[in-house]
Amino acid sequence: MKTDKEYLTQLVLFEISGKIGAEEEAELHRIIGEDPEAHGLYLQLHNIYDESLLEDISGEWGPQEVWKAIRRKQQQRMVTRSMATVSVLLLGCMAFLFFRYDRVSTPPVADNQHIKLQLSGGQIIDLSHQQGAVSTGGITLHNQQHSLHFTAGAGETQFATLTVPAGKDYTVYLPDGSEVQLNAATQLLFPLTFPAHRREITIHGEAYLKIAPAADQPFIVHLPGTSVQVLGTEFNVNSYDSAQISVALVKGAVKMMTDKDTLALKPGFESVLTTGKQLQMHPFEAKDVLAWRSGIHLFHQADAAEVADLIHRFYGVNVKLDIPASHTATFTGSMNRHQPVTHFLDGLQYAHYLDYYFAKDSILHLTSWTGNR
Repeated sequence: MKTDKEYLTQLVLFEISGKIGAEEEAELHRIIGEDPEAHGLYLQLHNIYDESLLEDISGEWGPQEVWKAIRRKQQQRMVTRSMATVSVLLLGCMAFLFFRYDRVSTPPVADNQHIKLQLSGGQIIDLSHQQGAVSTGGITLHNQQHSLHFTAGAGETQFATLTVPAGKDYTVYLPDGSEVQLNAATQLLFPLTFPAHRREITIHGEAYLKIAPAADQPFIVHLPGTSVQVLGTEFNVNSYDSAQISVALVKGAVKMMTDKDTLALKPGFESVLTTGKQLQMHPFEAKDVLAWRSGIHLFHQADAAEVADLIHRFYGVNVKLDIPASHTATFTGSMNRHQPVTHFLDGLQYAHYLDYYFAKDSILHLTSWTGNR
């Protein structure tokens, strides 16, 4: 059931103002616990509105009265802000006219990078282009509905490398029945057949794994600087930043191993390996860590560089920061990859968190950044 955003917003505003009832508060936290996008909106509203904007709200008001009270206070603040920025706006208009020739009003088409599978012999199969059954060198691939099943003949073990570019995601079903869901900008190295006593794969990026049980055939996931050993379980790995590797366990049991440390995880806990430090373990929020599987990314006090990185990863759009490095403002909220990138950017621009434009060279330029914290 899709969340009613107007109703959700009303509940959040009442919570911030301290006027929410016990039943409404329980309903609010039920909604954000079940819907990752609703949770992102909840975080964003908490960072946009403070108590001073909501102090006059009555717990008996409906949505219209709530918004009227907020707008009155916002208009008072905007008058003061506008008086102080008239000269800046004039300069901005002049700059717009000067640079307009190099800008386009609509975003470019995302990178045409394709999902590709490279076999041991060097052959590359374009999985974005070749749909259905593909047979090559004794291997039969079934590529459909954004996922890959395959069978390989007996004999010498062959390896394959699957590359998922920015702006894409993909799921692979391994020969033992294990499932690997790959996030954007992720690479998977795996054998087309597993040997009798061991199952091993290597991941660079982020993936969610459902490992088929096999007590006599341990499963090893190699990550930069560490490995994860499992028997049958579900967990998330994130190695986008090789200086900070994380493994979040949802079901079963895993053991994270480095040259110096070994750490056994329990469901609901995440292990983090930071360069130069020992393995650390702490609880994690599944709705935050696993939101990417539903196409949602939740930002928590993210700076402009982190937002730019995620825009590139989710949409395959190159981003340039045209703002001073000294800008330290952060943003808390959500981004939905199933919506156009302009849906996310226009929302932030409307709230005065950033300004942007797309240049004719297809690069997205972020030209100002205030964040919402």
